Amino acid sequence: MSFYIKTAAFSVAIILLTNLLPFLKGMSSSPIWYAVILIYALLTIFSWRWILKAHKGSAIKFTTAVNGITAFKMLLTLVIITSYLVSQYPFPEQFAFGVFGQFIAFTGLFVSATTQLIKKF
Repeated sequence: MSFYIKTAAFSVAIILLTNLLPFLKGMSSSPIWYAVILIYALLTIFSWRWILKAHKGSAIKFTTAVNGITAFKMLLTLVIITSYLVSQYPFPEQFAFGVFGQFIAFTGLFVSATTQLIKKF
């Protein structure tokens, strides 16, 4: 299955899961929540494309791409959570844990695909 289709299916699964879990239900109806899911999905696709270009080059190019992606995702997660908390929107704890969960989930998807790519070569 294509990485892009996996990312889209993953995004839909996150939306469905957050709508089904009772402790996330209030937060999951927020447009901000859907925007965050979209941001992480697009960032994961962008990261994948960067890795596809970098793995054809040198080892240092690949390592730089992985480190850059990791640093950017970590800082973006911090900015998203901090902005939400400072804005004093409802359900701050659920949002913070949900965003962190998305970070973990999309990173897991990305690492899994990258590992499979490396094994091919």
